[in-house]
Amino acid sequence: MDGSIEVAEAQFIADTVRNNWGLPVITAARDYTLEDITGGFLWRDGAGDPQGLITWAIDDEHAEIVTMDAFIQGVHIGGRLLDAAEAELAGRGVRRLSITTTNDNLRALAFYVRRGYRLVRLDLDGVDRVRAVKPGVSATGNEGVPLRDMWELEKLL
Repeated sequence: MDGSIEVAEAQFIADTVRNNWGLPVITAARDYTLEDITGGFLWRDGAGDPQGLITWAIDDEHAEIVTMDAFIQGVHIGGRLLDAAEAELAGRGVRRLSITTTNDNLRALAFYVRRGYRLVRLDLDGVDRVRAVKPGVSATGNEGVPLRDMWELEKLL
């Protein structure tokens, strides 16, 4: 898929995070508001339409991917966004990059592990913290898997 990566504007980040994730965004490590997100990249297809977004928060030599959205699956948008984010963050002095996914998202787990991420924290019943703030979160996730735990993965840059 032809396209390009560009710095995401604050308003696009805010709209996408509110619509796709809701606020706050809750990870295994912490809760994020829009003010905590320090940057992001947008993938536009050849026609200029937004097809993906990755956002992050930097804390000294550590950063966390706060959100990752590929609006079309299976065409390597997520990989392109993650590669660009890793290069950008390494250039800013980040040495450790983490991301959280849930126990039902086996596709994401395989995606991150293939790219050198390792499991560093298992937040058993962590999705209960999410449901306390966002009661509409389903009890069941992808492929009927009970949605319970959060997995934090990390990569050294």
